[in-house]
Amino acid sequence: MAFQLTADSVAGYLRERGVLGDGPVAAAVLPGGVSNDVFAVTGDGVDLVVKQALPRLRVAAEWQADVRRILTEAEALRIASSIRPDDVPAVVDVDDAAMTLTISRADRKLRNWKSDLLAGSADGHTAGRLADALAAWHTSTAGQPGWQERFGTGAFVELRISPYHRWISKRHPSVAARIDDLADGLLEHRLCLVHGDFSPKNVLADGARVSVLDWEVAHYGDPVFDVAFLQTHLLLKAVHRPESSGAYRKLADTFLRRYAAGVPDSLRRPDDYLAGQVGCLLLARVDGKSPAEYLTDVEALRVRGIALDTLCGSGDVAAIWQVVDG
Repeated sequence: MAFQLTADSVAGYLRERGVLGDGPVAAAVLPGGVSNDVFAVTGDGVDLVVKQALPRLRVAAEWQADVRRILTEAEALRIASSIRPDDVPAVVDVDDAAMTLTISRADRKLRNWKSDLLAGSADGHTAGRLADALAAWHTSTAGQPGWQERFGTGAFVELRISPYHRWISKRHPSVAARIDDLADGLLEHRLCLVHGDFSPKNVLADGARVSVLDWEVAHYGDPVFDVAFLQTHLLLKAVHRPESSGAYRKLADTFLRRYAAGVPDSLRRPDDYLAGQVGCLLLARVDGKSPAEYLTDVEALRVRGIALDTLCGSGDVAAIWQVVDG
């Protein structure tokens, strides 16, 4: 990269890019950036977010990733916006020298869905809207000639397969063959544009309105990954907040039902295959390179047991929920 942006330099940088005029603006670092430096830039008629990809992610384990993923994110956002413009931020500027992406900032009335879920809020409208959006993105991008090359799997391997599946496979030899088979399936079944990080932390919501962020892991792959990723995060929160488990399960059921109604048969994946992917992701969020930070040691132990039982069996996602909710 040409240089690393800071809160002090980002406004000048945007002026040089022609994105900003000469009016006064305020710039601040936005929290939570693990794989990017993220800045908010605000002023009169200005409300932007600037992301610059990091070559090394901010986690305890060594984790490198190609910064060109920011360019893939920009392209994926443009495609997603052409299909569901109200459900993603607009792309304002892309700089392939500094590896930055500037997007419009979402309505401040939208709240981070992860924070709402951890606080016990479980709005079914959000789950339904997300299901409709994901189904539209998967369906509209399926069977596109040349998109396998346009959206490679490099970032997906670096940010998901290697630190999740391959990492836990080495640590759990009893289920290594199953994990490796499931990982291979994700790389072999290249059916549509996949978000790759379809998690509550990347969703801003307010009832039926949503804005889906962080498309840097977007690739042309297996739609089951996005579905499994969201189910995994709802299951993790159910373990963490057992008093809200029933409400989270309703969200999960709503999402699966609405998503299934919105995609063709060619994109629907077998129930046991989806459950296996959820098992991998549950295990990855306790024993992979990026463990869920809110789980206690006791909760992580329970998640590990559920994940291993899932990987050793052949049930469906409903069976996993029965264990967690029971």
